[in-house]
Amino acid sequence: MKAWIFCAAVWLGSLAWGSVCSSTFYPTEADLRWRYRNLGDNQVYTQSFTRTGADSLLEQRRYTDRTETTQWTCTPEGLRILPEGEISFPGGSMRFTKLTGVIIPKSETWKVGGRWVYRYELKGRVAVFDLSGFLEVENRIVTRETITVAAGQFEALRVEAVFRGEFGIGLSGKATYWFAEGVGVVKQVSESNFGGQSSELIAFGR
Repeated sequence: MKAWIFCAAVWLGSLAWGSVCSSTFYPTEADLRWRYRNLGDNQVYTQSFTRTGADSLLEQRRYTDRTETTQWTCTPEGLRILPEGEISFPGGSMRFTKLTGVIIPKSETWKVGGRWVYRYELKGRVAVFDLSGFLEVENRIVTRETITVAAGQFEALRVEAVFRGEFGIGLSGKATYWFAEGVGVVKQVSESNFGGQSSELIAFGR
């Protein structure tokens, strides 16, 4: 293969990779690093991404005492996560068996008025009862605004998410996320009857 053909193939491959596995408001390039602080307990972690296949990413969150990993799947519609294994909670456990929709949508969605929905099917056990249920999340991009966090001041799209579901009891909650162009999530605040997480960006760069 001539050198220019090889270079063109690599370049086109990188374009395809970027358009499927990374978006303007959720970049996933391997040389980027994000540092966040959880607002509840002040734990700090560093986030990074590694390409693991033609259509997959591994996200790593490194805390001082542990590393958490998440496998993402890249599709033309956006990024998807289907968590593996059992999730334990007092009195029982559950697992995610199916995902409909995407967690992070394609670039065209990222504008005020953008909307997307995803839904997880759940199975598990509480006490001696086998249960099935679902968790559905509706996301809306409601405005563009300026937000200040520890990492600085950003122009961001504010995404408001509403959770609803059923797993023996009703599941409900809401979350607000701020996504900055070229950076990703700069802050998130969530609350629900099955847990929540709030964090802010404290550093970002290559």
